[in-house]
Amino acid sequence: MNIFTKVPGLALQTSKLGSVLQRAFYGSSGRVSVTLFEQRNFAGRQLDLSSDCQKVSERNFPERCNSVQVENGAWVGYENENFRGRQYLWDMSDRGEYNSCDKWGAQIDRISSVRSVKQDSSPPRAQLFERAGFSGKKAELQDDIPNLMSRFNMNRAVSIRILGGAWVVYQEPNYRGHHYVLEKRDYNSYSDWGAQASTVGSIRQVRFN
Repeated sequence: MNIFTKVPGLALQTSKLGSVLQRAFYGSSGRVSVTLFEQRNFAGRQLDLSSDCQKVSERNFPERCNSVQVENGAWVGYENENFRGRQYLWDMSDRGEYNSCDKWGAQIDRISSVRSVKQDSSPPRAQLFERAGFSGKKAELQDDIPNLMSRFNMNRAVSIRILGGAWVVYQEPNYRGHHYVLEKRDYNSYSDWGAQASTVGSIRQVRFN
């Protein structure tokens, strides 16, 4: 008798216990920072990463991921190899636990590359501009904005300056839709952060702890 399949919820609890023990054992050494699981609810084959991975297929892991456990830091998963294509943020929001791919806004379970988000110790600060080259109407941010239109009467940003911290820009209000991770630097055009349009509905800080 396989008790993991016969007892409802036991497989999930066992998998989550393993993840907790993994965090306790590796947390101080930094050997494991993020774990990708092939199946929902932290089950199936898994891939432990502590550094960037351009091709998960080269690590004997299928290009499909249905749950993620962040041990520390923040990470971006990409649909294509070499950090290209649609991106998904996994940070320490909700204790860093994502038990299904819809939790990070994905409609398919394809993940082909993963990289860490650079931390910055400067006070969080971002500037959004309506035109390229940091011109036009400007919005200055120091905290999360769930609705850019309500707060600044803006729904687009063509260029952005990240002056402190790391931020994630969402195309829709309330942190929904396609999103893009922006680290400390100047972005002269929305194409610089990987977007195909200048629409911005909300923006928040990346959670590292």
